Amino acid sequence: MKIEYVTNASFLFTFSDGTTVLTDPWYEDGIYHGLLFNYPPIHSKQRERYLNLKPDYLYISHIHGDHFNPFTLSHFDKGIPILIGKFPTPALRLALQQLGFTNIKECSFDEPWKLGENSVTIIKEFSGSSDDIVNETNIPVDSSIYLEDKNGYSVFFAVDNPMQIRHAEQIKTTFGKLDAAILAYSGASIYPFVFSHYSDDEKKARVEQLKSSRLKKFCQLAEIIDADFSIPAAGSFVIGGTGYKYAQYQHQACPSEIKSTWHQHKLEESKLAMLSTGDVLDLSSRSTSLSPLALDRDFTQQDRIDYAKSLKNFPCELHSIAWPEGLMMPINSLLFKARANVWRAQEKLSTYPDTDVFLHIEPVEMLPAGLKSPIYAKISMDSERVKIDTIFEPTKDKPYIVFSMTTQVLIALLLGGTFWNVAEYHMTIERVPDQFDPTLRSLMAYFKL
Repeated sequence: MKIEYVTNASFLFTFSDGTTVLTDPWYEDGIYHGLLFNYPPIHSKQRERYLNLKPDYLYISHIHGDHFNPFTLSHFDKGIPILIGKFPTPALRLALQQLGFTNIKECSFDEPWKLGENSVTIIKEFSGSSDDIVNETNIPVDSSIYLEDKNGYSVFFAVDNPMQIRHAEQIKTTFGKLDAAILAYSGASIYPFVFSHYSDDEKKARVEQLKSSRLKKFCQLAEIIDADFSIPAAGSFVIGGTGYKYAQYQHQACPSEIKSTWHQHKLEESKLAMLSTGDVLDLSSRSTSLSPLALDRDFTQQDRIDYAKSLKNFPCELHSIAWPEGLMMPINSLLFKARANVWRAQEKLSTYPDTDVFLHIEPVEMLPAGLKSPIYAKISMDSERVKIDTIFEPTKDKPYIVFSMTTQVLIALLLGGTFWNVAEYHMTIERVPDQFDPTLRSLMAYFKL
């Protein structure tokens, strides 16, 4: 069995009988409206090859844009079998169907799915966040995969599925000795760079803390699972376009930092498999072939920053939205309607966070939408109330979060032109107290018409 690394969470698995499974293909630059780019970049010859692959199966772990990418998927035959988990909601299946795919295999979680003499098992979401904070909306959106070769080779791929120590122990107990474990060492969080209440020094300190904790977790999980090879993957990208200055605050570790942390945890050096684009780990021979086309194999943080800077003029779709001069929009009515949709979701889920959400809307010249000055829409999450004002007035001693955005981002959200977790890259955020609330974040996904 062979494991070829492509980029981010995309791998090409080749079983001993030649059957191939390609995971989470994302090879398009500038997703999330011109912000996220593959890093290290993919050599043009490699990109051409990967876009013309004809694997026997695709596996899509979840619907986020760096895993489910319509442009990349457009290069594959619409009849190719696509393996996905049988999620409680059909969002991923419907999105694939809208792209024209006709052979979607919804696999029951934690049950083997036969691929001839081989098998894969799609594993349900472990927990709601990397820090194991409970999400009261309880709607699983992620998955992992276990692949077993007819000759006995076995691989576990966590993808973005947030794992804790108990989950690693569960994988060890369930699947026994693994040949390879592909584990996350970072993530695609907006923390801390979009938070306006952090100073530059605070952001840098928090980046180092987050990077350290994620690397520690990677090593802890690898030690418990104890596969013959541990491969760090997922979360390898750079922020460019209008957000290029955020690249300095990315918490994704560089290769030297991964190796250093592995060494500090006194783990066997031979068990860490660092793969770059095109590298292939052969489990039968226990050897790795390195691609001569791989770019920036041992990149540094400054290399990533410099690459992001080179992309600063990449166009951003959201900030290009424009209307004819004088065209008015009933902004207040639209905000009330979107809030009502969130409220219906809250009633259905019986979830009422004790937090006030402020949407700070700033008009821009290309799309004033009838606003003469910025407004604050105050949404009380424990009631259906919405209050529109021109000043910021938080309720004393009550938690709140402020999302500051332009009218362009607001209109895109309301009309379904973007998703909340994507739009956050184009906002600034302030929260008091400074605590992550995954329930609140999930509920805001319903803020649309």
